[in-house]
Amino acid sequence: MNAPVSKPPIELVPLSLRDTPALIETVFPAQKVSFEAQSERKAVAAQTLTGLGSYWKGRKPLILVRAIVLGSLLPPTGDSTADLALFEKIMAFDDEALARRALAANAFSATTLQEMIPVSDPERYFSGRGWRRDISADEKLVLYRRALSTLSSYEEKASLGKRPEEVNQDWLYSGVWQVVNRHYAHLGVNVGSMPELVEQLGVLRYGHRPRVGDTFSGGGSIPFEAARVGCDAYASDLNPIACMLTWGAFNIIGASNGARAGIEKQYREAAASVASTIDSFGIEKDANGNQAKAFLYCLETRCPESGWLVPLSPTWVISKNGNVIAELVPDPDRKRFDIRVKNDASAEEMRAATKGTIQDGNLQYELNGKTYWVSIKTLRGDYRDADGSTRNRLRHWGKGDFKALPEDVFQERLYAIHWISKESLGDARPKTYFSAPTEADLERECRVDQIVAENLVLWQEQGLVPDMAIEHGDETTRLFRERGWTYWHHLFNARQLLLFAELKRHATAPLSLILCQMINTSARLTRWTIGDGPGRSGGTKQVFDNQALNVLYNYGCRASVYLLDSMNSKIGGSELPVSSQLEQRCLPAVEVSSNCD
Repeated sequence: MNAPVSKPPIELVPLSLRDTPALIETVFPAQKVSFEAQSERKAVAAQTLTGLGSYWKGRKPLILVRAIVLGSLLPPTGDSTADLALFEKIMAFDDEALARRALAANAFSATTLQEMIPVSDPERYFSGRGWRRDISADEKLVLYRRALSTLSSYEEKASLGKRPEEVNQDWLYSGVWQVVNRHYAHLGVNVGSMPELVEQLGVLRYGHRPRVGDTFSGGGSIPFEAARVGCDAYASDLNPIACMLTWGAFNIIGASNGARAGIEKQYREAAASVASTIDSFGIEKDANGNQAKAFLYCLETRCPESGWLVPLSPTWVISKNGNVIAELVPDPDRKRFDIRVKNDASAEEMRAATKGTIQDGNLQYELNGKTYWVSIKTLRGDYRDADGSTRNRLRHWGKGDFKALPEDVFQERLYAIHWISKESLGDARPKTYFSAPTEADLERECRVDQIVAENLVLWQEQGLVPDMAIEHGDETTRLFRERGWTYWHHLFNARQLLLFAELKRHATAPLSLILCQMINTSARLTRWTIGDGPGRSGGTKQVFDNQALNVLYNYGCRASVYLLDSMNSKIGGSELPVSSQLEQRCLPAVEVSSNCD
């Protein structure tokens, strides 16, 4: 008998799918995509691009972008059930992928598995209370598949595992590409990876690798994920911060492991240099070698009724978990209040401290048995001018100002310091405590003021500190109205200006991104949180935690050890395919001239 004649492989025919509907028009696992998108959102800081700038709100879930890109490229075959099953395999939504994702997360202990399913030969898999050391991932998968089959819903199964992007892609998609090649064999598809699939589908639809364009790229979710699956990507935005974040997505998160290691080295070297400079100034350690972690500041104003200088804060609780409060102690001779920090406050004292001197937009305090109440609007001298606009009598700060002048309505004072004890410096969980500033601490404050006063003009000329005036707008007008700030550097105190100026000396493109993150965590607009979470003693909140430029009566300022800590961390990443061509522009959408699919 003659041997059967093998058929020659079918070759891709460019543009053969040009007029073919997309799979997303016929089937789409919307419920599963929605669940995965929510899971990604709940990861918060662990999301792939969030580390570049958590202040950028409204990012699109990467899993949603992936689903739409792939759903727009894949063609239907006429068998919607098989098409949907294949799409779920490519998205890692199928049962096999769910088992692998669960195993990657170590979702089940040996005990839990044996409670969920009968294991006739446990000695094959387990030793004592855990897995045998010689057991392979494939052998573990046998039990994971059976265990997940006992769960009824997709949500139950998916919630046990890692997100698809967190799992090794070669292992996650083991066996998938053979199924893809069989399903689309009639089109000549023959792939072994996601980028290869995307490129071949692009050739079939467009005659070339697909090019995804986003003219409002924002934080870069769409162009980044499109590039990660294998598309060429075009990104543009009018906002330079958005362009910076998209650049970071391409060139930091999407960089090779070697390139990211180089960026991490840049960060470490810059952090070490800045820390050394700050240490040489002698402004963050006390005489015993204890290191400041954060400084707490509050405003202070002269009460027109009593003539006393009164500290302003909505609460005098410093640390909820540590039972630390600030107490106002009258000083009749100077007609002002000393601020004493009390540790181990009683429950009654903690309750009393929640009531600060700012209540419902008013200054309110007690002195010698009398309660004083003055509207903040009265203190500012609010009035309406001839055209009906609200104005006040606050002095507008000048370009050379970085602190209040003695005659200003609102003064600023340091009222507490969060310290790291010398003995625990370098520990994973250092011992910290709070104290009121001593005379030596106040002398160090004066030293910081002197350094900034002597260098501010030069720093502005060198571009180390901003010298831009604040433009009027919906969010910025309150900066003029409520504080008298007129330049952007007024949003930072002397310590913050000094630290950021030193960091700016080391400015590179990658450093600019982490610098923006740090600025978001240490400014006159960073709320001090009192440590509501377990084991937390308190910390600074982000400026844009609610997407507004809210002026504050008290705030936290990070010392160098707290601020620079993020520069010594590893950078999470997901290397983009080297084949993907990336283009980025900072320009209005109407000026875009690049062609995309």
